[in-house]
Amino acid sequence: MFKKERWYPVMLALLLAAGIVAAGYAAGQRYNLEAGNRRVELAMPYAELQRLAGLAGKQPVEVMKLFRERGLTAVFFQESTVEEGKKSGEFIVLTGRELYFLSRAGGDFSAWLGGLVDQGKISAADTCFLTTEESSARRLAGQLKIKAPDAAVRVYAPPAQGNDAGNPRNASGGEANAFVVCVSAGLDALAGFGLGFPAGPLAESALAGLNAIVQVRNWPGATEAGLAKFFQPLQDIPNLSAIAFYGNSVPGYPEHLPALAKNVKNLGVPVVQIEFHPQKGLAALGALLDGQVLRLHSADPEELKISSFAALRSRFLLAAAERNVRVLLVYPLVGPGTGDFLAQNLEFINTLKQELQQKGLAAGPGQPLPPLVQPGWLLFLMGLGVIAGGMGVLRQAGAFRLRPLIGLVAAIGWAGLLVGAPEAGTRLMAFAAAVIFPVFSVQASLQSSPATIPRSVLLFLRTTFFSLAGALLIVGLLADTRYMLKLDQFAGVKAAYVFPLLCLAVIFAWRGFGQAEIKDVREHITRLFNQPVLFKWVVAAVLLLIALAVYLLRTGTQEIIPPSSLELKVRAILEHLLVVRPRTKEFLIGHPFLLLLFHTGYRDNRFLPLLLLGAIGQISVVNTFIHIHTPLAVSGLRTIHGLWLGVCVGLIFIFLWNLVISRCGKNFVGDRARKNEG
Repeated sequence: MFKKERWYPVMLALLLAAGIVAAGYAAGQRYNLEAGNRRVELAMPYAELQRLAGLAGKQPVEVMKLFRERGLTAVFFQESTVEEGKKSGEFIVLTGRELYFLSRAGGDFSAWLGGLVDQGKISAADTCFLTTEESSARRLAGQLKIKAPDAAVRVYAPPAQGNDAGNPRNASGGEANAFVVCVSAGLDALAGFGLGFPAGPLAESALAGLNAIVQVRNWPGATEAGLAKFFQPLQDIPNLSAIAFYGNSVPGYPEHLPALAKNVKNLGVPVVQIEFHPQKGLAALGALLDGQVLRLHSADPEELKISSFAALRSRFLLAAAERNVRVLLVYPLVGPGTGDFLAQNLEFINTLKQELQQKGLAAGPGQPLPPLVQPGWLLFLMGLGVIAGGMGVLRQAGAFRLRPLIGLVAAIGWAGLLVGAPEAGTRLMAFAAAVIFPVFSVQASLQSSPATIPRSVLLFLRTTFFSLAGALLIVGLLADTRYMLKLDQFAGVKAAYVFPLLCLAVIFAWRGFGQAEIKDVREHITRLFNQPVLFKWVVAAVLLLIALAVYLLRTGTQEIIPPSSLELKVRAILEHLLVVRPRTKEFLIGHPFLLLLFHTGYRDNRFLPLLLLGAIGQISVVNTFIHIHTPLAVSGLRTIHGLWLGVCVGLIFIFLWNLVISRCGKNFVGDRARKNEG
């Protein structure tokens, strides 16, 4: 019916073109944002700088200045705990009972402590912090009141230093030489609580000309009032550039996220999203902050067992250049064989800064991406392009005479999703594009007759062009700051690798039965299940299933099956030579096998395994652009490298194939196979 009507394919082409134009506009917006966001903050934990200073016999501020001269831009401060404060020597911690025994040691100070105990101001079950710094005493008291609001918190100074035993200032306004902060809570109950940020190290980093990034610990029972009190002193931190969170969730999650967002806004700095460490509430907080989020990547050599500066540097460069990471938290490499620890880590920072510059990135305070959201009408046009591609798949498969009606229902449903559930609808349409276009591209180009090598290359490029149309639609649909920062992300990456293969397998296996009418479906299925199965096909099926499992487990940023040492070396070489490494599944598997298939022609379903192997490359091309946190320029360059390398490897495949055919003297795939069947 519809073969006689030219309007249907023309309409599909126009809808697809409209969707591609809309997606191209959105992709251009995204590209401009990425091109203008090129600064990367280089930070190092204060504790590590302090450790390097101790090993070098220098003061921390001296070491900070040396690192700033080499390219370091910030110091990372983690909110201290009881244990960390004890280790740093800021205070000592005693129970009330231990303090009682200390008071019996003799001396004026001991007598004063004994008086506090004897007067019942300190009980045996109390936890007491002893410090010589007034600022520390005040900070500890304030933090304990916030984190343990139901406990009694008291501050005492020796009476000789002041008129009031509860006042940590002496009569003349000078500082006392000892302070006791007591809380009516056991030490176990305080374990893991954050106790704020000591003023001294923060002042040192400012003196060295470095920014400060602070990491706040969550605490149970955080309230709106408690959040306000906690964040108030953070406004006084000099050179504060970002705020991170420690633990599995942000403070105040889930009830008090608006209050948390309000307090962060008052600081005027972005929050940090730690890569590979999801935190509950962070995505919602990022949305409340209008996307004021920086992605951070850290690599602790001791935890990751990294033993070379080159491996550590490569990890950071990939994160910054290929995953939109704008804060690199550098842990120094200090271990056997590293020699002069300070000099080598200073050189590491300097080299890292230079290599970032070679990739077009500059060391400096990271800036959040400006908000980017696509209007509904533009998303609607992109969705129509995806639907047109789906109708093209059905048309090529020769299935469903009600294609126009199906397309109309899909368009109405898409409009309804954009009105009622735009976020879910956009993700669903992006997933549909990831499934539809690899199938569409392979169907549109595959021929039954063999092709010459030049024509095979042209067919391969044509197929990839159609696949890239689907990739562009995905880029447009997900051209949103939330996806670029991974505050929201495409779901179903692995499914998007499997579904196109299943669709192609079903479509081409069905074609193998011939062009029968729909009424013969039952007969086809019965004949299929009654077919005898040879052992070799069972073995082949098992091998294909194993290959599929490995294919899936090797998919994604965090691969379940890690690459071998040889593969890692090859990857490193490719990254060095090509700047951006192409995907192995494209240039070594998918593209070469698809090129070979065009050369041999798809004669019957005995070529189905070759078809599925070839389709992997097109699926991977589309899926490359699903990773929205990867800059468009990087994804594009990765695809180009995969194409030309895939063609080179494919030409080798074709040469070997023709060599085998010529040596055998017969077309053992075609004539001999048909003879054996007869």
